[in-house]
Amino acid sequence: MANSANLRRGLLVSAAAIIVVAGGGALALRGILDPQALRARAIAAIERQTGREVTLGAMEVHVFPAAISVHDIALADMKGGDGTPMFSARAMDASVGLMALLHHRIQLDNITLDHPVLHLRRDADGQANWRMTPNGAQAADATPAPVRPVAPAAGNPWSVQLGSLRVSDATVGWDDRLSGMKTQLALGHVRVDGLNGARPTFDVAGTRDGAAFTLSGHTGAISLTHVGQDAKWPVHFELAFADHQQPAGHLTVDGTVADPDRAKGYDLKLDGTLSRLVDLAPWVGGYDLPDARDVALSLRIVDGSTPADTNIVPLVQSLHLRTGAFDAGHYLTGLRVGSLSVDAAGPKETLAVAGAGNWNGQDLKLAASFGSLEQAEHAVLTHLSDSLPMSVDLSGVAGSLRVAGMLGGSRAVVNVTASAGHLALPNGAALDHLEATTHLVSEGNGARFALSDLNIRSTQLALTGTLDMSVHGGHGGVPLVSGAVEASWLDLDALRGGNATAKAAPATSGGKPGDDRIAFERLRDMDMDVRFNVTQMELAGDVYRQALMHVALREGRLGIDPLQATGTGRRVSGRLSVDASGDMPVVSGTIGTLVLPATWIEQHAGMPMAVQGAFQLVGEATARGHTATELRNTLDGHMGASLVNGTIDGAALGSLLGQAARGLTGSGSIPLRCFGMHMVMANGRANVDTLGLQTSVLSMTGQGSVGLASYALDLRLVPQVMIGGTGASVPVRVGGTLSAPRPRMDAGADGRYAIGLLLGDSSGKSTVPDLCPATLKAAREGQAGPEPTGAAPQPTGNVGSLVRANPKAAQKIDKAKNLLKGLGLIH
Repeated sequence: MANSANLRRGLLVSAAAIIVVAGGGALALRGILDPQALRARAIAAIERQTGREVTLGAMEVHVFPAAISVHDIALADMKGGDGTPMFSARAMDASVGLMALLHHRIQLDNITLDHPVLHLRRDADGQANWRMTPNGAQAADATPAPVRPVAPAAGNPWSVQLGSLRVSDATVGWDDRLSGMKTQLALGHVRVDGLNGARPTFDVAGTRDGAAFTLSGHTGAISLTHVGQDAKWPVHFELAFADHQQPAGHLTVDGTVADPDRAKGYDLKLDGTLSRLVDLAPWVGGYDLPDARDVALSLRIVDGSTPADTNIVPLVQSLHLRTGAFDAGHYLTGLRVGSLSVDAAGPKETLAVAGAGNWNGQDLKLAASFGSLEQAEHAVLTHLSDSLPMSVDLSGVAGSLRVAGMLGGSRAVVNVTASAGHLALPNGAALDHLEATTHLVSEGNGARFALSDLNIRSTQLALTGTLDMSVHGGHGGVPLVSGAVEASWLDLDALRGGNATAKAAPATSGGKPGDDRIAFERLRDMDMDVRFNVTQMELAGDVYRQALMHVALREGRLGIDPLQATGTGRRVSGRLSVDASGDMPVVSGTIGTLVLPATWIEQHAGMPMAVQGAFQLVGEATARGHTATELRNTLDGHMGASLVNGTIDGAALGSLLGQAARGLTGSGSIPLRCFGMHMVMANGRANVDTLGLQTSVLSMTGQGSVGLASYALDLRLVPQVMIGGTGASVPVRVGGTLSAPRPRMDAGADGRYAIGLLLGDSSGKSTVPDLCPATLKAAREGQAGPEPTGAAPQPTGNVGSLVRANPKAAQKIDKAKNLLKGLGLIH
């Protein structure tokens, strides 16, 4: 019984002790979790650990289970910031580790943040605002913050530790002055586990400029206050891209980083694929990416900077790149790449480039090498300060091109060899049986280039020469090009290509100001002194010999003098100058004789394409202005144009002369025995004092004026139509424009029409004059030129005399009227 009583007393004492201890523990826990005390301890701990001012709003504490809720959180930026908090959030909820509180640690797990905003910034010297300075070192230099009541800490100071994190609807701003990258991310969710462990893991999803991405992976231990200069901080990330909710690409990053803040000591392996390279455009703002498909990349990069470098200097240790087809016309007009590969297995291995595609419809293959990967990268980083061996081979059905030698350095030497059976050029031109070689030398780290032993031979041309370019040898440091080119044969007709027959729209004065502005200012961007000597050339079907041209350009003043050649029955000579050194460009020229294809003149003057053949031009003129319209309006001088043995479009001639001529000329080409025109230009108009042409079906003379910019017509023409053994003429007045002429019969002052009639007589002798000699003499201003072939066209059958209409020739007038009615000249 005694033992039993003792047992009962022991149990009662133990129960009482447990109750006392539990009650005391609960009271102690409530004291530790007091919201005001905990808030003060957290503020003190965060400011001590980060050296930043922290703001915590109202705090709520829950005991079972232990948890806290905090409103209006903000962490100040590092010193020198713009005043925007580095981090802010509307609210935070987290569970609290009770055992950690006993050791003065506020251990937060299962953290959730409401709409957090994070501003990450790194200065050009690598100082990052996410790297904290403990013990309030920064706060010591700042304006003192208001004093907060903090409960005195006994023993060790309090600290804050983070475990896992869950975030939704977050915004992250990134401003990296070190790499020059600035962007903003919208994060749909962020999940981070093990923040206080040795291997924190990440799961992030978000968008940037509408481009969706996901990021997952892990790193080494994260410390906000320690920068590991020697430690190898491991990283593993997998980044996936999406475009319109469809997978677009994937990138894996593996390796180590010694100093993440300053991007130092990294050794990373990158492997990725992309459906389309342009999907990366939101991530590489400022770069124009080609729309390459099926891109695959594998490379290893290491830090190549010295400890003193502030710039990021990546060195590629291996590289493998593959792309599918893409349009490369932005880099070279007409180029389309079918496939491209770039490979180098190691830094000492050759950097090889291979590809296939087509240029202007011609299939091409590329095989190139650029020294070792290490040499190529060094050349890029040092802007080719040292020599880089290179070899580029292009081949295709059309031919081949090989460029080989040493690039860069104080003296670079490259040899170029090209061949082609038929090389198509723009505008329908081509080179047949082409063989070309040259030798290129660059000196002074690219300050001077010398092109020597230039030798180009094809069916269309054969030339040799030397050219020299000094990058800063001209006035004010502009490039200077000098040299001499000699051609033993040059077929300009073939080199002009098929665009000569293209339709050209007539110029008008109704366009917007500046639409046809000519970039005369570019003449100030280069100086030039080049001589061209051609032994024999073909232009507009004529052969010329001993052609000579000297082009001199200095300080915006261009001079071409002399411009000369000797042809069959003519000597081409002239000079041209353009003074673009001042505010108002001045163009002037003197043409002793100049022969140009009619189609070239019609194209560049914006005239309808009506005449085929070679125009011979003479005269002199001056013009001022920035646009083609201004130049035409200010033309001052005289000019003659003539053409023999060409063709003229029947429809164009008919539209100029009226219904009668349309019936005769039809719509095809008509042989043009001669054409001549002489004019005096002033005040925006060309006053035509001589105008004549002769075809197989009609002849014509006339005078009048043409607007130099508007092409408005005011012409008085006298066409003479040949019908069998009879001919007739009637004055025509032409208004409208060159593109839309409006002809009508031209009555005299008395209202009558000066109708001319040509009848044959019994002698068979013609009284029809040949208008070509006088017309050509006036149009050529007395200069020599080729003569029309064949005799002037005459009415067939008996030929009589030209009789003016009068009352004494009623029978002949009636016949003429019937003829003119039939032609549609009168009704």
